Amino acid sequence: MALINKSDIEKLINVQSNNQNALCLSFYLPTHRAGQQTLNGADSISFKNQVKKAKELLERHDVPEAEIAQYLKPAEDLLHDNNFWRHQGEGLALFITKGYAAHFTLPITLPNEVYVLDQFYFTPILPLLSQNGRFFILNLYREKVAFYEATIDRIRPIDISSFVPESFNQALRFDIKGNDQDFTNSTTTVNGSNIVHGAGSTKGDEEHARVREFMLEIDNSLQQILHNATEPLVLAGVDHYCSIYRNISKYRHIVAQNINVNEGVDDMNVLHEKALTVVKPLLQQGHNDSMARYQNVAGTGATSEDIATVAAEAVHGRVDTLFIAPGQPVWGSYNAASATAEVHDEYQRGDDDLINMAAIKTMAQGGKVFVASNNGTQENATTGGRANVKALFRY
Repeated sequence: MALINKSDIEKLINVQSNNQNALCLSFYLPTHRAGQQTLNGADSISFKNQVKKAKELLERHDVPEAEIAQYLKPAEDLLHDNNFWRHQGEGLALFITKGYAAHFTLPITLPNEVYVLDQFYFTPILPLLSQNGRFFILNLYREKVAFYEATIDRIRPIDISSFVPESFNQALRFDIKGNDQDFTNSTTTVNGSNIVHGAGSTKGDEEHARVREFMLEIDNSLQQILHNATEPLVLAGVDHYCSIYRNISKYRHIVAQNINVNEGVDDMNVLHEKALTVVKPLLQQGHNDSMARYQNVAGTGATSEDIATVAAEAVHGRVDTLFIAPGQPVWGSYNAASATAEVHDEYQRGDDDLINMAAIKTMAQGGKVFVASNNGTQENATTGGRANVKALFRY
């Protein structure tokens, strides 16, 4: 189950840049984890209709039939993969261009749309990539080591069983199940011989070293997912375990307050609810601080709400912080010769959604992006369905 992060977006941008004569297909589909829609194949049926629509869009671009088949082969392969459709989240994103395809199952509901453009279309997933979009939970409960991806509204488990033992018992071979705070006897296998450690040994240096070694193994393994992420990570478990992990972890975005979870509490919805009490104020504070900076200089030339201006300045690397209120695409183009962007009333060949352009360019150059309606961070209401933007410039 692939997560999506900024490095994936950077890779997709590099692919499209190195393949300038090719079209880019972006599929977005609302999906279901379980239930009748999964059993009756509703998601795959919806995707089949999307593939048909993509074919029609490619035909409008005068793409030859043989080339259309080449474009759509990765989508056709997924369409006929029954196992794939039994393991979905709330949304599916698929990106295809000549010689490349990537798909991601996501914890947010997506529109049912297909885009065939000269560049990939990322606007529907901006809520996940924004500063206030997503966080992670690592459950260090002794009976179950688990990792979750979450938003304000959703949580989903991420399967880490291929590289992390499922429990402390499995990893450290605890024989007697006690309380997480005070378990008793344990067995270590050394050169084929079992060594039994008596009561209280978990409080000693030897047991602490074994737990610390296991925590290092977890952290090193999770770098496959978190290596360049910046989202908050909430630790769940007893304070002792969380403290050890916090001290050894290479991840620099661990939330200071952990969730103290007693033995037997491993329901992910309970974890989600508890994590929200810790994370939501932090995300809200980050948004409020950035908005205060914007308002302090609004009207001085250091800000703009004009999308053409914002998109052009984002290309130039001038946008420090961008606030977006979702709406319909704002089609337009950037003119490198004049260093300006212009808005078009209707889509024209070669256009990009200027919201898409502004956000991706801002993120790529180290700026912050906040998406309204995430975590209760509301901006002005959209006008006529068009997305609104506010940008704070660097200089």
